[in-house]
Amino acid sequence: METDPQLVPSVVSVMVVHEPGDWFDETLASLAAQDYANFRTLFLLTERDDGRAADISARIRDVLPSAFIRTLPGTIGFGAGANEVLRLVEGDNGFFLICHDDVALAPDTVRVLVAELFRSNAGVVGPKLVDWDEPRRLQHVGLGLDRFGEVDSIIEPGEFDQEQHDAVRDVFVLPSACFLVRADLFRTLGGFDPAITFHGDDVDLCWRAHMTGARVVVVPDAVVRHREQLELRRPDLPHRTMRARHRMRVVATLTGASRLLGRSIQMVLLTMVELVVGLFTGRFGEALASLRALGGLIPRTGSIVKRRRAIAGQRIVHEREVLSLQDRGSSRLTSYLRGKETTTYVGADSTVRRWREASFGPPLAWFLVVLAIVIGSRQFIRGGVPSVGEFLPFPESPGDLLTDYRSSFDGRSFGSASPLPTGWVVMAGASVLTLFRMQALLMFSIVGGYLVGALGAWRLVTVFPLNRARIAGMVVYVGTPLVPGLLGHGDWSTIAWYAALPWLVHLVRRAAGLEPADPTVVDLDITDGIAPVGWRHRVRAIGFLSLVLGVATAFVPVVIVLWAVVGLVLGVATLIAGGSWKVAAWLSGATAISVVVAFVLNLPWSLEWMQGALWSPEASGSTGRSIADIATLGTDDQRFVVLALALYVPVIAAVAITRAWRFTWSVRAAALVVVFGAALIAVEWDVIGLDIDPMLLAPPIALGLALSASAIAGGFGTDVLARGFGWRQPVAVLANLAVIVGLAPAILAVGNGRWDAPNTTMASLLAAQLPDDPAAGDYRALYVGDPRLLPVPGRTFQPGVAYAVTDDGPLEFTDRFYVPDTRGDEAIEEALALIASGSTLRAGRLLAPLGIRYVVIPYADGANSTTADPLPLPDGLVAAFENQLDLGAIYGPPSLEIFVNQAFIPVGAQLTGASAEASRIAGEENLAQVDLEAQPSMLGVDTGPPTAANQVIPGVVHIGIPYDERITLTVDGDDVPGRPGFGVTTAFDVDAAGTGRITYDRDESRGWWTATQLTLWFVVLVVAAGARAPFVRRRSGPAHDETLIDLDEQWDDHGDTVYDRDPTGGIAGEALDPTLAIEVPDEEWLDDVPDDGPDDGPGGEPTEDRS
Repeated sequence: METDPQLVPSVVSVMVVHEPGDWFDETLASLAAQDYANFRTLFLLTERDDGRAADISARIRDVLPSAFIRTLPGTIGFGAGANEVLRLVEGDNGFFLICHDDVALAPDTVRVLVAELFRSNAGVVGPKLVDWDEPRRLQHVGLGLDRFGEVDSIIEPGEFDQEQHDAVRDVFVLPSACFLVRADLFRTLGGFDPAITFHGDDVDLCWRAHMTGARVVVVPDAVVRHREQLELRRPDLPHRTMRARHRMRVVATLTGASRLLGRSIQMVLLTMVELVVGLFTGRFGEALASLRALGGLIPRTGSIVKRRRAIAGQRIVHEREVLSLQDRGSSRLTSYLRGKETTTYVGADSTVRRWREASFGPPLAWFLVVLAIVIGSRQFIRGGVPSVGEFLPFPESPGDLLTDYRSSFDGRSFGSASPLPTGWVVMAGASVLTLFRMQALLMFSIVGGYLVGALGAWRLVTVFPLNRARIAGMVVYVGTPLVPGLLGHGDWSTIAWYAALPWLVHLVRRAAGLEPADPTVVDLDITDGIAPVGWRHRVRAIGFLSLVLGVATAFVPVVIVLWAVVGLVLGVATLIAGGSWKVAAWLSGATAISVVVAFVLNLPWSLEWMQGALWSPEASGSTGRSIADIATLGTDDQRFVVLALALYVPVIAAVAITRAWRFTWSVRAAALVVVFGAALIAVEWDVIGLDIDPMLLAPPIALGLALSASAIAGGFGTDVLARGFGWRQPVAVLANLAVIVGLAPAILAVGNGRWDAPNTTMASLLAAQLPDDPAAGDYRALYVGDPRLLPVPGRTFQPGVAYAVTDDGPLEFTDRFYVPDTRGDEAIEEALALIASGSTLRAGRLLAPLGIRYVVIPYADGANSTTADPLPLPDGLVAAFENQLDLGAIYGPPSLEIFVNQAFIPVGAQLTGASAEASRIAGEENLAQVDLEAQPSMLGVDTGPPTAANQVIPGVVHIGIPYDERITLTVDGDDVPGRPGFGVTTAFDVDAAGTGRITYDRDESRGWWTATQLTLWFVVLVVAAGARAPFVRRRSGPAHDETLIDLDEQWDDHGDTVYDRDPTGGIAGEALDPTLAIEVPDEEWLDDVPDDGPDDGPGGEPTEDRS
């Protein structure tokens, strides 16, 4: 006996179809097989190509000839697409079966759902979702929800169906993959929130259904198979970001007004806690997405308020009743501590999501690493960073940094009209993080750089599926002797490169599509886990890559060269390992693109790099260190540093033992170690003429050691234990033990709390020895000696001898940036050449016009050289300066040789008599014969763009800055023409006394450069963030009202409707008619709840089912 379709309400299946695969035929067959009498289907296609849309329509017609098919207007998400049913179907006497296009329904699914909807008097009912390929594995049996918008899947990950969840019960959320909703309720709710394209549409709809008083019920007897592969089908979407953003939107729009303020505060606190917990559980990216989504609510306040007003009429029941249905606490934080989590793996010819065992290993490893870094840096944190090496104090005013950057004048050294380093802007912007406390920012840049490098290493080694591999890689990268030595010697540049490198490699492998390979595939020789990557994903990864590289090169320009070599090495190593040439091309190509973009981001400063910013001063020869000493990556003063050589054992073992994609990563790691290790030895031994700080070559070696440790640890099960007993087992055990031994030096370095940094630093000694005496006028100091001992970057005078010039006052971090060459540097080199050859005894007079008051020759800096074990000084250097008649030695500490220039002329001075006349004559011979005298004037003229005011007298106003036409002088408002002074500096001939005013005509093009540069950074930031900016919106075709189905039509000849039109489904309205004539077996109507069960709760909901 067949049921008359006129006696049962109509069910319209609504399916949004997007680029379906072969499995779609099975989906269509399941709809055609439904045994419900009054069932119609509506397909909404997202395909914009008419040809492909016709092909999909033909596939549907072959199985469902009477199906209604329409193409969606414009580009919209699932929720907005499903809402088209409200326009295409009229009437309220029926149901909508909302479905994804990747589900397969059991033949009785619709009938069982309709029957249970009437029996339970519900508004929304949903089936039990099981895995598509393995139906015995549960996927979802309804979802719970906490008050912060986070869903709880209720079932355990990977749980098998043993009928343990087969009781009909109330839930808070039903997945949008498949659920049946009353047509009148769906119309009252206005359908899905059209602003939620994917992820969270079902949460919003079910939450609003509860607000109207409707019951949301899961019916496990109705079974639906579901592929649930949205992330794989739509790799172009930022899924993590969308999940977080839509979760925040749902909470902001649906929380009651009386609780909104408190909930907002709770959301902020919860996000902060999530950041901390996420850091230690390896899910920091999800926590960061939550933080961005929380901040994103601010610019969307208007749309949120508008949405709250639109749904105000749906708030029928008291909010307390809705809250009572939600989970207590935070499901999100709880999920961080669960025993399993889903991870995407790449197989031989497909990408799958599997449950991955989680453990407390990563949180414990992170806790120990952070604890060790904090303990080892406790003196830095508590007492401030010692001014050793490049650890010079940051400028106190971020505003001054921005002001100087906007100007077209670099006031450091001799001063020049040249662009300033981009790092100045980065420092000023980053000061917001420390509430503009610049010395706190310095400390965070050093200690935080260590942690950022560790986090980057962790992100990179997530390419290995197993936790032990990830822990090994991260710990080895942190635990080499490299960073403790860098911290003790004040090597800020190498720390910055160390922090950026693993992030760069991680991002370039993402751009190349390299993802974790499926650990269950052991028989196939997969050379790499290559995931299908869309162009949007690649562009975003390259954008982020370029952004990180741009920031790193803003401080350390040579990083751009080193990174280019790293990318090339990774690409070549991929080919050597037998990997895909496409992967190799993307690794090298993405690296090249990032290099170009980073160079452009640093314009116009990057145009100055080729003058010398990329390279260090030329060394005097081999350092004399052995290969073993060099290979430790540490310094000679570190304890038991030789034990670090054990970390090279996994490099050899990994190449010899590992297979498949682990072998490919082993070869890449070994290539980094070999290439950069050979370069490091060559530089240390001065085999090649590469003028670079040797320590900058060490981070790629440390990263290679880390990747090798990950490979050997990750392959221990499949590449060692799973194979027959032989040489591999003892070698693998030895390699793993070697990792433990190799970490000993770094652990021992934690002890004294300052990483063995010297207590007395050169910067502190210079501040005490070089006075700050305004009455004597502004001056400069000239440093000459071994380039490793100069307090700021120097220029090569001759191999092993470099010089640098600084302004008076304490040294600052900005002094460590390279300063472009000027005519003043040429004059210094000419004077040094005369001193070295013994051609002059009046070096003071030669240096005087440039404002040089002190000449400093450093013996020891407490790190690279100590008074107990000093580096040898260049032969004859001190004696050459001692021979000068106008340079007097002054008493100072044993680590410094200081000479005072007795012929010193202040940077801003008034010259008269012979000195004024001498300023008109160029040449060292004439200058050495003049007894120079000067009076200080125009104080502070060298602190930035030359500006000063003072009383002047007839004579010459001398400005110790290389001649620049933009420097002008007015006396009582009258312009005074400028000229070169002493052939180098700037001078003005004053005829009458008056008030003199020095000004600098700013280069107007600098403003355009700055605006262009900020725009470029903003564009790259938007690309890296994956933001979409529809500057030109795609026009949608007009949506004409077109009724395909009328649900009320079938009741016109049968009097009243069978059930009440109240959309609340019974809680706020009358009960539905339980005698509806649906032909189902009697046993289908049996109550699952025993007669002696607990009493029903409010609204007829069994209290035992609300758990």
